[in-house]
Amino acid sequence: MSLETIALIGVLTLLAISVGADFLWLIVMKPALSQISDRAALEIMGSIHLQAIKVMPVIFLIMLTFAVILNLIPPSRSESYLLRIGLISLAIYFALVLVTSISIHHGSVSISNGAESELMIRELHNKWDAILWFRAIGVLVSYWSFLHYALNPKIHRT
Repeated sequence: MSLETIALIGVLTLLAISVGADFLWLIVMKPALSQISDRAALEIMGSIHLQAIKVMPVIFLIMLTFAVILNLIPPSRSESYLLRIGLISLAIYFALVLVTSISIHHGSVSISNGAESELMIRELHNKWDAILWFRAIGVLVSYWSFLHYALNPKIHRT
């Protein structure tokens, strides 16, 4: 099995995890959290965030490594520009993940310390909800780019 094949399997598998996590949040968790009090929702979000901090950086680092490897080795399939689109959209996704993670962390800490009001909780929810859709689009574009590249026929060099 070639390095390109291993990297493609790795990046697509880890992107599928990220796509699943973001869409689970958008479709299931967000509506469920809207049914409970703001403080309870923030406590749950903070708890989920603390668990994600333990696992997701490792997944992101491995995913980024695979994506960079794919962009550095000579491509064996047609339409190699898809690898650059995948890497760029992955970088945008990581930046949006970082922005949302920092805002959730700071909001959780300040509210758990009793420093902020209920208005702050709603502002945090609204800010994060707006960015979450852009995150989902970014990770989908990256996934589709790498998948489309993987499905292209190999170039036979003579």
